Amino acid sequence: MNEFRVTAQRSGGWWALEIEGPGLRRPAHTQARRLDQVEETVRDLLAVRFDADIDGRPATTWQITVVPVLGEELAAEVTRTREIRREADRLRDDAVNHSREAARRLHEQGLPHRDIGVLLGVSHQAVSKLLAG
Repeated sequence: MNEFRVTAQRSGGWWALEIEGPGLRRPAHTQARRLDQVEETVRDLLAVRFDADIDGRPATTWQITVVPVLGEELAAEVTRTREIRREADRLRDDAVNHSREAARRLHEQGLPHRDIGVLLGVSHQAVSKLLAG
């Protein structure tokens, strides 16, 4: 697999990109306005540099790792935020699974959707979705 590392550093209103990887004797440089444009910009640059493929592998198969330069404190804050968001996603999934199971069991006891909704703290429409899932 062809793996390229892209260091992205803010420069004015742009991200200055330095690309390192196989087949590059020295880093290649380009720029992008936004981080979400970096990977495509780098693939385009590499496709031109390597005439569309490296070792017969098309640009779409290349591994591009983007490393934004943010400074130690801000990078730590971003990392912590992403960890918290992953935990929140996990908890949300757990809440849905538990709600679905509780709704199913309450429904088996003959409770109407509106009562199940009150007990679980969700709307009766949400109860219908839980029971359908």
